[in-house]
Amino acid sequence: MQWYWIVLICVGALALLAFVASYMMFRYAFVADRRIIDRVFREREKDPAPLVRMRYATKAYMDALEHENWTQTASDGTKLAAWFFPNGGTNKVAVLCHGWRSKPWWDFGKAFDIVYNAGYAVLAVNQRAQGDSEGRYMTYGAKESEDLLGWIDRLCDRFRNDVHIAIMGVSMGGATVLCATGKDLPDAVKCAVSDCAFTSAMDQFRAATNGRFSFLQTLASPLVHRFVHIRYSDASPIDAVKRSKTPTLFVHGAADNFVPVSMMETLFDACTAPEKARWLSPGALHAEAAMTNPDGYAEAVLPFLKTYL
Repeated sequence: MQWYWIVLICVGALALLAFVASYMMFRYAFVADRRIIDRVFREREKDPAPLVRMRYATKAYMDALEHENWTQTASDGTKLAAWFFPNGGTNKVAVLCHGWRSKPWWDFGKAFDIVYNAGYAVLAVNQRAQGDSEGRYMTYGAKESEDLLGWIDRLCDRFRNDVHIAIMGVSMGGATVLCATGKDLPDAVKCAVSDCAFTSAMDQFRAATNGRFSFLQTLASPLVHRFVHIRYSDASPIDAVKRSKTPTLFVHGAADNFVPVSMMETLFDACTAPEKARWLSPGALHAEAAMTNPDGYAEAVLPFLKTYL
């Protein structure tokens, strides 16, 4: 065999390997495989860890409460679902946005209890491609923030524009909330609470992989654009907070080893909201701020909500 054929075969094999690797990264990051998610949650049901049991206690609490099943159709035709928990006729509502491959009761374990028991109604959103919502791809806040605007409009209709709304998110849900604050929000939205949000999808990919797969992320970019219909830059909370006029509380676990605390500091510093605050949950890992320190969470979040709602 001629040497150039060997070179061509080697180059072709490397190109194929790179494509397969980038495709696998794309599937893991963006495709919400419900079978995998369901299997993970089945395994978690048997986990005796205290914080896991706390999340399941929140699930049982939510299941026992009177609630309404809401649906809406997103601008791209995706049918979305949420659960509305009225609370004594109040018109003060917290909209909860969960994170990547998750569920409202999992990411808002204990936080839901704290907010609801403080007298607020709650709209717990099932993010697109997850839970009871349709769709195949998660978009790291890009399309989810547009979906959130739809839920806000639904609340305004429900309360005939006499409603005071706080938008709250954890992890990718926090990114969703921050992306929304960079848009033109109705006056009904009074404040935002972002818990362990990342600065951008690309920054989070680099942080989660210690920067090892930047090349694969670049190769996957055409797949993201072709199938998810977004660009990486569309999922950029750091750009959104630079346009924000919404009072925002930034929450983060001090021991978060998935979304670095430095991202919260960067977001806080960049945020142009006239009022902003931050709270670090001592010893808390990713998305565990409320469960690790429920009293501290209540002391940070409830006065903030009371101030603006």
